[in-house]
Amino acid sequence: MKFLSILFTLFFLFQHNNFAQETEPVNNKAKIPISGEIGLRSFWMSTSYWEDFKGDFALGQSAYLQLKTQSYKGFSAVGRYTVFGNVWSSDLLARDPITQNFNRYEVGLFDVLNPDDRFFGKLEALQIRYQSEKFQAIIGRMDINTPFINPQDGRLSPTFVEGLRINFNPNPKNSFSADIIGRMSPRSTSSWFDIGETIGIYPVGQSEMGMPSKYQGNTASDFFTVLDWQHHFDKGVQLQVNHTYVENISSTYLTQAVKDWNISNSNTKLVTGLQLTFQHGIGEGGNPEPERRFKNPDDANVVISGRLGIKNPRSLLFFNYTRIDGRGRFLNPREWGRDPFFTFIPRERNEGYNQVNAFTTYYQRNLPEKGLQFYGFAGLHFLPDPANAELNKYAFPSYAQANLGSRYSPKWANGLDFHFILMSKINLKSGEIRPQWIYNKVNMIHANLMVNYKIQWN
Repeated sequence: MKFLSILFTLFFLFQHNNFAQETEPVNNKAKIPISGEIGLRSFWMSTSYWEDFKGDFALGQSAYLQLKTQSYKGFSAVGRYTVFGNVWSSDLLARDPITQNFNRYEVGLFDVLNPDDRFFGKLEALQIRYQSEKFQAIIGRMDINTPFINPQDGRLSPTFVEGLRINFNPNPKNSFSADIIGRMSPRSTSSWFDIGETIGIYPVGQSEMGMPSKYQGNTASDFFTVLDWQHHFDKGVQLQVNHTYVENISSTYLTQAVKDWNISNSNTKLVTGLQLTFQHGIGEGGNPEPERRFKNPDDANVVISGRLGIKNPRSLLFFNYTRIDGRGRFLNPREWGRDPFFTFIPRERNEGYNQVNAFTTYYQRNLPEKGLQFYGFAGLHFLPDPANAELNKYAFPSYAQANLGSRYSPKWANGLDFHFILMSKINLKSGEIRPQWIYNKVNMIHANLMVNYKIQWN
């Protein structure tokens, strides 16, 4: 990181001097051309249960300042610093009296490793970029958005990574990208970590032997790489091929094809999509000791996900299905991002399981003239028995989930938007239900209200 800071400073001075020389005939006073953005986010979150489990609430606030230098011969620099605050909350350090477990949702607005810190800051981005017509390279700290490593589904600030990214767009039909990442700052943390250190920051669940997992602080992985190719066929098919390699842990391949079909005499289109994912363990799975490893090297997982729907400029309706099969659990560190499957619904995931059948639907209605959008998710997720640790890492019962949401971007306030989510999950398992299978998981009402405001200048 010291090297990146020095590199950033030298580049900044170099760019400043060259720009001053170019503009001196017009203005003898050297100017530093910088564009900036200030972003504010207020986030209210609350969770309550039908039974007598501990409910929680929290109001979090974040503010960031992002600065970007003007491009000089294709080079530019970007920096971003964010501060976070716990404005008001229930006691997030108190355990649920029934299960003796800690809160899962509201604590994620802040630093999950230091939940008693009410205010903290983080240097999230510090990078040098090179941009040409067909090529882009970024080195330093940056955001990321790939199928398995991404900003996730929203808190006060997303996940950031440190490394090198290269993008190449040889023509309008093809795009290639490559990421080589050696450090991360996952969502809901205040620090930067080596790759192996990030695995286990969030709840670790149970090992294949049925005991609490012990991979936190015991996972060896130095880097990950992401290779991605996207191609647009003449017939409207959009193809994506992605490979995510996590050193000493796993190798994951994803192929996705989507196509919109025109319907005669209508502005409505038929939407189809298919995903095929294959993952296998590599190396030691993070640790040579089975009780301390993150991934079983012998795992071989297959995921099939499909989508069928319709859409037009004002609304869309999707029906989705996902099947997780193979040998062992499908794993992707929850600290790194949400899964890319068509059945994903915000505030829950189907990672950490095998023998899963998920059915979901999504409806969205747009009212652009009023700056409004309404949407809803509904899903049925059939998981292995929560007592089967070999296939169910988080001891999660089968469940139904419903989300209702709305977004509002008022015409009278540029840069301001509101987002509301109301979520409920219901247990579908019959018979014995242990309290640990309910708290933080099902039979709950969960509400979010987010207010975002951005100010930009050039």
